[in-house]
Amino acid sequence: MRSISKSILVTSLLTLAASANADATVVAGAGCAGTGGGLATAASIPPEPTSPFAKAFDDAPAKRLCAHRGFSTIAPENGMAAFGAAVALGASEIEFDLWWTKDGEIVCIHDPTLERVSDGKGRVYEHTYAELASLDFGAKNGPHFKGTRIAKFSEILEKFSRRVIMNIHVKDVGRAWDEGLITKVVRLIDAHGARRHVYFMATCSPLQEQLARLAPDIPRCMGNQDDNKRHPDIVDRAIAHKCRIVQLIKPYFDQALIDKAKAAGLRVNVYWSDDPAEAKKFLDMGIDTILTNDYQPISSATGLR
Repeated sequence: MRSISKSILVTSLLTLAASANADATVVAGAGCAGTGGGLATAASIPPEPTSPFAKAFDDAPAKRLCAHRGFSTIAPENGMAAFGAAVALGASEIEFDLWWTKDGEIVCIHDPTLERVSDGKGRVYEHTYAELASLDFGAKNGPHFKGTRIAKFSEILEKFSRRVIMNIHVKDVGRAWDEGLITKVVRLIDAHGARRHVYFMATCSPLQEQLARLAPDIPRCMGNQDDNKRHPDIVDRAIAHKCRIVQLIKPYFDQALIDKAKAAGLRVNVYWSDDPAEAKKFLDMGIDTILTNDYQPISSATGLR
């Protein structure tokens, strides 16, 4: 960890906590709007209060940075400290990953398994939330973060809703989610008035179709699995699924693919860059949003937030 990282993180989190306590407003109960307990529609969700924090997806500049799993070079990835540091330092967008638990909770973790980021073992969805909450998701990042819990999606929304654009990677295993679980994801977004500040990223066609059906007005991003070799037709897939964004993976793209996406009216994300010179090159090629693990150095180098 860099020598300055701890002081940056502590200062950022204190600033964030103070402003959040003073200003944050939650639109409670919006997810139950309408009759019969169904999903809220754009028309049935109460108007959002004026937010002093962040522009909505459609209003924010396309050219921006996305803190990939938060400011994850200085704090545990997909954790509240990493998100807090990125948001307090001015990030326009954060990215995170969602899985489900055995008892139907929605939690934030990248891998389907626990070993890399915690002291647990096995698959996320084979454990109850209580079991996951008993694990340490911070100790592997150093003693400062010992005791860090896995973050619930609801906790991320409670703290950061409308403070930042959220690139929500709905993880998949080649098929759609259980209908009730995706419904819960959408209702949580609505309960926090965040529909205009989020977009979904998914990699498989069944999941894209499910998200389009249950939340047609929430923008969607077409992603890929491990690399663009699996789906070199990623732009065509984005168009076919009526996505508004395509997320390319380095090094499996070139200028021609970016140009094709732009000609189709797509916004173009790239995963990822932690190198200032490379990030500038990607911007020159026409990339809109760069996902980065190392938010502050890339922000300083590019002038983007």
